[in-house]
Amino acid sequence: MRAIRFRFFLTPILLAAAVAWVAPAPGLRAAETGSRQQLQNPAELRNEIQVPPAALSAVPDFFPSFLDYQDLIMFHPQFGYYGSGRVSFSADYQTFPIVLSPYFGQMIAEQIFRMWEGMRQAGTLGPKDTFTIAEFGAGDGALAEQILNYLGEKSKADPRWREFAAQTVYACYDRSPALSQSQRKRNERFGKRFEAREADATDPAATIRPGSLKGVVLSNELPDAFSVHKVILSAGGAAEVAFVVPSIAAKAWSKLSQSVPAAVAEQVKAANEAIQNKFFPSRPADTIYLSRASFIALLESQASSKTYAAAVQPLEFHEVYVPASAVPELAAHLHRYAHLYAHELAKANRGSVTYINLGEEKFIQGMGRILGAGYVMTIDYGDNWEGILTEDRAHLRTYGPAHQEENSHAEGLEFATLDQDTGQTEDRDTSDPYRGPTLNDITTDVNFSLMAAEGQSAGLTTVYFGAQKALSSGTTVSVDVIPLERRNDEALRKEYQSWLKDFKSSDTFKLMVQQKANTDGTYAYPDKEAESLALNENDLAPGQRKAASEIEKALSGQ
Repeated sequence: MRAIRFRFFLTPILLAAAVAWVAPAPGLRAAETGSRQQLQNPAELRNEIQVPPAALSAVPDFFPSFLDYQDLIMFHPQFGYYGSGRVSFSADYQTFPIVLSPYFGQMIAEQIFRMWEGMRQAGTLGPKDTFTIAEFGAGDGALAEQILNYLGEKSKADPRWREFAAQTVYACYDRSPALSQSQRKRNERFGKRFEAREADATDPAATIRPGSLKGVVLSNELPDAFSVHKVILSAGGAAEVAFVVPSIAAKAWSKLSQSVPAAVAEQVKAANEAIQNKFFPSRPADTIYLSRASFIALLESQASSKTYAAAVQPLEFHEVYVPASAVPELAAHLHRYAHLYAHELAKANRGSVTYINLGEEKFIQGMGRILGAGYVMTIDYGDNWEGILTEDRAHLRTYGPAHQEENSHAEGLEFATLDQDTGQTEDRDTSDPYRGPTLNDITTDVNFSLMAAEGQSAGLTTVYFGAQKALSSGTTVSVDVIPLERRNDEALRKEYQSWLKDFKSSDTFKLMVQQKANTDGTYAYPDKEAESLALNENDLAPGQRKAASEIEKALSGQ
C-alpha cells in the first residue's frame, strides 16, 4: 500500500466536474470528439493526438503500445524502475508487510501452516517432499524474512511447527536481477531454507518444471504491477487500444543531444524524420519524435549518468488510439469476455477508458501449471468484475519521487491533501503514467474475477475471496499489540495505528486463495465473510439487456 499521512477524497460533484470535459485532440474529427465526450472518464485520456487514417495501421510499427511503454519503464534492466533496482521500498512508498511488520508475515505463516498440515493429512504432501513457499515479486525480501523468522520462533516450542519448518524452502522469484540480489543478501542467514531466483511471474513454467511444485505460491501487490493495455470501450462496443508517442522539444533535444553517443543522436534524427513524414507532415518542426527503438536507445545511453533523472524529465508523451484488432491477444480477450464487458457498458450507458491486464491471465494460468499440489495466495488491491469497471475511483496509480506528495494510502481518483500551514486542501492527480518516466511505479487494480475464471482452466478452484483483513482469521497473531520497535516513537506508533485501522476496515485490498485440484478436499479458509466474484446478471433493465446484446456482438467481432 502506498501512503502519505492525510487523505481527503473529492465529493461526487467535484469529481464529476473534474472529469466531465476533455479538450479534443488536434485534428480530431467531429464523430470522434463526440465519442470521447461520452466517456465516463475522459480525463484518463492523456494528450491524445491524431494521425492520418491511412497511416493508422503503421502505428504499431513505430511506437510502443501502452503496455510496452509500461513494461520498458518499469522492467528494462538498465533504466527500468524495478529492473535497474532504482526503486526504494521505504522512500518511494510503503506496503502492509513493511508497516505491519512482523505481524503481516506471521498471519500469512499461520495460514500456510494450516495448508501444509492439511496436505500432510490428505497425503498429497509426503513427509520427505519439499514444501515450497514460492513468493513472486518479493521486493527486497522483507516478507520472506518475517515468515522465516516466525517459523523459527514457533519451532522452538511446537514439534509440528518444527516439522513444518524443516520441510519448507522459501523461494523468491523476481524479474529484476538487482532485486534478487537484495533478497539474497537480506535472507542469507537462513542458509538452504531460502533461495532467490530470477523468473517472470507471467511465465513461471520457463523456470519451474510444470507440476513439480508442492506448496504455496504467494504474492503481495504483484499483479497490480503487471503491464496493461489501455483501452477505450465505446458505449456501442467499439474498442481502441493506446499506443504511446514519445517526444522531446527541439530546444531540449539540442541540449540533451550533446551528452549522447553520436550513433544514438543519428538514430533519433532518422526516426524523427521517418515519423514526421509518415504521421505529422504538416506539424511544426519544434518537436523531435521518438520511435520505440530510438526511445530505448536514448534512455540506455543515459542510464548510468549521474544526471539521468534530469535527462528524462523533458520527455513528453502523446497517445494514439488504434482498433483493438491491432493487438491479437487483446482482441481475443475482448472476444472471450465480451458478455461481461457488454453488461457493464450497457449498465453505465457510456463508454469507458479501462486498463486490461493480460498478465493476470498468464500469471494465474502459469501458477496452475507449475503446482502439482497446493495453493495460490494473492494479496492485492482490486475487485470483482463490477468493481473493476466502475469509474468511481482511479484504477491506475503512480508512486515514487515524482508523485511523492500526491500518493494516498487508500484508493482515490483525484484527491486532496491537507496543507498543515494553511488548513486548505489541494487537489492532486495520482494517475499520470508519463510524469517522471522510469522514476516511478505504475500500478492498476487487479480483476480478481478474471483471475478466478482463468484459474479454473488451469485446475485452480477459488476457495476464498474477501477483504485482506481475513489474513488474521483463525490465527493467534495479536495485531493490536504495537510492535516493540515502534512503542517508543510516537510517529512510528501513530503510523502503525493508522495502517492497522485501514487493514481492519478497508475494502480496497483483497485476498484470494485458490487450490490446485485434488490437493485437500477438506480444506476451508477460516473466514466467514467471503465476497462474490460473480457478475449480477439481474441488474439490467429490459432496454439495457437489449443494448448489452448489441455491445456483446460488437466486442466479439474485435
